[in-house]
Amino acid sequence: MANRTNRTVRDLLPSERREQIYNEIVKRHTVTIAELAQLFSVSEMTIRRDLQAIEKTGLIEAVFGGAVAAAASPFELSFAQREMMEVEAKRAIGYAAAQLVADGDTIALDGSTTTLQLARNLRNRENLTVFTNGIKVAAELGHRNGIRLIMTGGELYHSVSLVGTFARQTVERIRVDKLFFSVTGITEEMGLSGPSDLDAEIKAAMIRAADTVVLLADHTKFGRKSYVRVAQLDEVDVIVTDNKVNPEHVKRLEQEGIRVIVSAPAA
Repeated sequence: MANRTNRTVRDLLPSERREQIYNEIVKRHTVTIAELAQLFSVSEMTIRRDLQAIEKTGLIEAVFGGAVAAAASPFELSFAQREMMEVEAKRAIGYAAAQLVADGDTIALDGSTTTLQLARNLRNRENLTVFTNGIKVAAELGHRNGIRLIMTGGELYHSVSLVGTFARQTVERIRVDKLFFSVTGITEEMGLSGPSDLDAEIKAAMIRAADTVVLLADHTKFGRKSYVRVAQLDEVDVIVTDNKVNPEHVKRLEQEGIRVIVSAPAA
């Protein structure tokens, strides 16, 4: 979904307003029509029409007086649905993360939507070896000259990635220069967390296989807990995030010795 621009909410096109309405519902899980009308400076009738349009996509459920996210957790949505969330932030993160990849590197990429944006920025690399458990990532990179692509194998997970014992054992046999991955929650107490034990297992194995661990996380991931712990924060070397991240999060991470790269969407 697109981030807010420097224009006022009154200047937004209907499609842009609906994107931002959806982001509000994801962040707060439930909102009222009155709250949205005040936030976007439009009539309640306009908000009702917006909610009806968004509901047709299956991303939300309209309820009396408002709307709720279509799933108990937004991170259990299908890959296609999650790919629509915070699109501009993910694109900026993917571009910035790609600058960390050098010719001749051996890297691992997980199957997340943010990592897919990184993969789309790996054009014109030479002698690059990529290990991945992500079906979408593999489809993006498999045909590119200069890139040797190796998939883990394993059980196909609903998030369009390969998991399970076979995938983990494959990862345990490799060593990579850099890992690029994402999670659904980042807190000081729980560390990095994800939506399932299968997802957490493969990401933890990837972390152990990497010399440098790079986490790709937009601002919505900070302060959020998911279901299963993936790793401790101190296992991460670099975090690439977007420019809507809370500066206090950046400060605390840097105090812990983690390099933080703050990316900005293209003008």
